[in-house]
Amino acid sequence: MNVRLMLQPKRLKQTILGSLIVTTAISVILAPALEAQSVAGRWLQIQRISGDVTTVAGRRKNAQVGDRLSAAGHGLITSNRSSAHLAVDDGIGTIAVAQNTHLAIRQLSVLSDGSKITVIDVPQGQARLQVRRFTHPNSRLELHTPSGVAAVRGTEFGVSVDDDGQTNVATLEGQVEAIAQNVAVPVDAGMVSIIHPGEPPTSARSLDRKLDIQWDLYEWREDHFYMAGRIDAANTLLAMGEELSVSRTGHFEQKLRLSDRSLPVALTVQNAVGESRTHRLLPWLSND
Repeated sequence: MNVRLMLQPKRLKQTILGSLIVTTAISVILAPALEAQSVAGRWLQIQRISGDVTTVAGRRKNAQVGDRLSAAGHGLITSNRSSAHLAVDDGIGTIAVAQNTHLAIRQLSVLSDGSKITVIDVPQGQARLQVRRFTHPNSRLELHTPSGVAAVRGTEFGVSVDDDGQTNVATLEGQVEAIAQNVAVPVDAGMVSIIHPGEPPTSARSLDRKLDIQWDLYEWREDHFYMAGRIDAANTLLAMGEELSVSRTGHFEQKLRLSDRSLPVALTVQNAVGESRTHRLLPWLSND
């Protein structure tokens, strides 16, 4: 089965979902004889929601199960501790959208030969796709991020995009090609590749599913709780639900202001397919 295709708290950027995301990756060039046309009846439909989810389709409103996104610029925003699950119209696949994610339709069309083109922008956040094999050889589902493109032919994989545009591409089943800067890196099942903006993808390596934290220290310093350590560089780190900054090597340093020293600090490590593990620290203890 072949597929083409990061400690300071950060605030979710208010991206204009109707705008197109500029990417540095290779896009698929359609043969001139196959003209793309918008077709009524193509849509993404919300199957499940949890927490605060907003749809953007001409105006913003609270999302409801059954809502459809059906045109370029239509999109969805999940807030902190919120998520959504979407179905692609004709059973091509499903999209699980994690918290603090922006997703927008770039194109829903049918080519003159009957093949279907689905192009989705994910400028920030995390999404996991499960896509069946297409019955038409020219059908294509693409997922664009600020640093790469995933052009899907049938597989189960996930992408995560941080505030700086770093994209992590991981595969659970099948194979994906992480593509950027005219370089394509195959990502087989159980593997992950990182795309830094303006750079080619890294070589694929094993996807971290243990989701550990390697601690250097954590301790009180005056009125702040200070932490330093390392996670897998292809993972995301969150403190009390807020995404934290992690270096390209996976190292982090952070001081948190806590309102109650008696309560545990919850740190969550999440990989590109949405698997997560929460570590709870007792702030009155230290590890130095």
